[in-house]
Amino acid sequence: MTKHPTRTLSATAAALLLLGGCVKKSEYDALQIENQSLQTSVDQTNHLLVQSQADLSTLQVQMQQFLTVQAQLQKNHLALTRSQEEFNALKTQFDQFRTQRRSAMVGKKFPVLNLDEGRVLRDAEITAVSAEHLSIRHADGLVKVALAKTTPALRWEACYGPTEAREKSGENLLVKTREMQARRVREQASPPLKNPVPAAAMSARNVVEVLRTQLASQRQSLNIEYQALAAKKPFALRGVEWDSAHPEASPLLNTLSGSRAVLGISRLQSQRSAILGTLQQLRELDPAALLNEQNP
Repeated sequence: MTKHPTRTLSATAAALLLLGGCVKKSEYDALQIENQSLQTSVDQTNHLLVQSQADLSTLQVQMQQFLTVQAQLQKNHLALTRSQEEFNALKTQFDQFRTQRRSAMVGKKFPVLNLDEGRVLRDAEITAVSAEHLSIRHADGLVKVALAKTTPALRWEACYGPTEAREKSGENLLVKTREMQARRVREQASPPLKNPVPAAAMSARNVVEVLRTQLASQRQSLNIEYQALAAKKPFALRGVEWDSAHPEASPLLNTLSGSRAVLGISRLQSQRSAILGTLQQLRELDPAALLNEQNP
């Protein structure tokens, strides 16, 4: 690539030498400078060409490496997909096996059944098995025992796993919460009585009893809502202090601690406000009625 310009420059220089007697020295010097400038430009162009070829080679190597990594990723993805399918198949088989094992336990009898919690059941018979509990009929009646508190043999036979028990417990809490919410919506949607009994017509004692019953129901609803949230977000609520007897007084729902960014806590705070409203009504009707309520 550089030989042709070099020949041209040499020929030009020779011609200039031949015509040296006819060219002024100033013009010759200018041509000489231009010749050197052109030669420098050619050298720079050659250097850039070599550098570009090196960069191209590097890019080609990187592209080859990228293609190799991409192929490996695709291979790993296929392997992961196959592993996931195999895992799902094994899990289905295990679920079926576990169901069969638990079904086979129903009707099993024990003359004496010693539970881990220290209880002794005589003439015991298993009537139902779930992920969390055993239902047992025995000489003194019926009892529902947590699998975790039965015996190692029964836990092994029932394929008991704490993880499954926690998941089922959380699911059951969510179902109960949804049922309670649906019942509340139905109650709110029901038309009011045509001739409601005026509050003044009710005795103060009856009103207080109604408010007490309402307060107990509100506290139960708040506890269930909290348990469902704790099962759904165990890490966010780990170590949180909760007073199930007076849940409205729990630190989690106070103004300071309630500012924590826990998704779903607004529902708990709304139920707390309803409880505080009931307590205020009790206070207005009969201050002595709050002696055992521990108003926060």
